Amino acid sequence: MIVFVGRRAGGLLRRAATLLALALAACSAFAAAVPPRLPIGPRDTPPTRQFPYVGPLRGGSNFLWYTLGPGCDREPYGIVPNYHHAEVRTQVRAQLAAMFASGQARLSLGVYFAHSVPTGTAIDSSNPAAVTQAAQNVADLLADVRAAGFHAVLFRFFPVGVIYPPNDNFDPSLVGEYWNFIHAIRPAVAGAGLAYLIDLGVESLPRDSDLPFIPDPWKYPRNTDWSRAVRTLWQDYYAAFGSADTIGFSSLTDDDPDVMRSRVRHMRYVYDIGGGNPRYPATFAIDVYGDTAANETIKFTQFDRALRQEDSSGALGWRDAPVIVAETYYDDPVAAENLRAAMNSTRRKVPFLTQWPLDRGSGAPTGGNCAATNVPPPFVWSVYGHYGF
Repeated sequence: MIVFVGRRAGGLLRRAATLLALALAACSAFAAAVPPRLPIGPRDTPPTRQFPYVGPLRGGSNFLWYTLGPGCDREPYGIVPNYHHAEVRTQVRAQLAAMFASGQARLSLGVYFAHSVPTGTAIDSSNPAAVTQAAQNVADLLADVRAAGFHAVLFRFFPVGVIYPPNDNFDPSLVGEYWNFIHAIRPAVAGAGLAYLIDLGVESLPRDSDLPFIPDPWKYPRNTDWSRAVRTLWQDYYAAFGSADTIGFSSLTDDDPDVMRSRVRHMRYVYDIGGGNPRYPATFAIDVYGDTAANETIKFTQFDRALRQEDSSGALGWRDAPVIVAETYYDDPVAAENLRAAMNSTRRKVPFLTQWPLDRGSGAPTGGNCAATNVPPPFVWSVYGHYGF
């Protein structure tokens, strides 16, 4: 069909065509001037926004200390307790830049805290001034993490001493102090403009008593103080903030498959928000360290199997829930191969992995505190990326 237009209309069309051509040229020039970002997932995805699972996104490291002293001493060098010191912040910024340049895109950050026992790593959670300073330091740290280019964080709470529910000397009267500390720190995490998830207690998922002749053993904690404490914390957190931005309590992975199943089964108790009404996190997190009794493949597979056994219908959301590997050995090809094999066999979704600064290689430092942490930052990402993490 041919359309005739007048001189005025034709002039307008020619002018519009010229402006469109100029706009397209400007866009092309801008695109050429801006270096492309790595295809490692959405930068600012809110924690409540779902997006299709496409395999593990690029992970990174647990980053909690800015250096190590003799004998792998880490205690004076916690990042959060010292981040208001200009020289520490400058050093950490340089380390963040180096870690991002090595290919890392997600970090596990966090804060250690203790009741009345401040150290260079642990905040005194009974001291309001110290807690306020810690909250500001977390905000500043996350601002620098975002500026460095990182896409997301798992922020982890590390209670130690008598405020840590798994400890034999745990004091149940400190649950309120524990909750107040979370409540004080969380706004800095939620307001950082980064995609995030929160670990309410590192390796704090308890287990039931596994009594053999009771139909629902998950109702009976193996350690009552521990189980009641984390359930109270979960109820407080859920009432205040819901469950969309937390993995709940991360879990270690047990050598014994029956113990692992007992821990998973007990989640019905832990995540009860009252009156037998459980509300579970949408994503879980586990720490996976292979040993002579069970390697990473076995431990990951046992956790996966327990989730499927306890939720064979999928009604609880466990059967198909994503599982973050929050800790594993540093830059370790054996761990990477074992975890990849477990993921291939189970088809379990793993959003990302973050390595712990503990090298178990033949040349790794030993003695002193080196059995817990033996790699100073900045950390590299040379192995796990080759296995699809």
